[in-house]
Amino acid sequence: MTPADRFESATEARVNIGRVIALLENPTVEALDQSAMELLAATARIEQINEDGQAGGAALRSAVTALRKDLQRAELLLRHAWEFRAAAGGQAAYTRKGELIVRPASTGRLELEG
Repeated sequence: MTPADRFESATEARVNIGRVIALLENPTVEALDQSAMELLAATARIEQINEDGQAGGAALRSAVTALRKDLQRAELLLRHAWEFRAAAGGQAAYTRKGELIVRPASTGRLELEG
């Protein structure tokens, strides 16, 4: 694999990880399933990058550094994924920093007759 191929793989892996981050910022069961597929694709690309060792230019090193930062962000969201649940009175979601918040459910009034 050439350095250009490795750079392209790093760029594509960042795209996959970016999708994972976007999905997990508003977690749903579907988002978790889809993020797993994106992580598999990113993992395959990262393995390609690592096969040939660390040789490469400054652009590749920069891309790999950015990829590591994206992976740390995704890791934070995944680490807290077990907290995902429909909370009593609201829906769980994440802030851009990966912190869990509960959005209040809309309230209404229900009246039963009879």
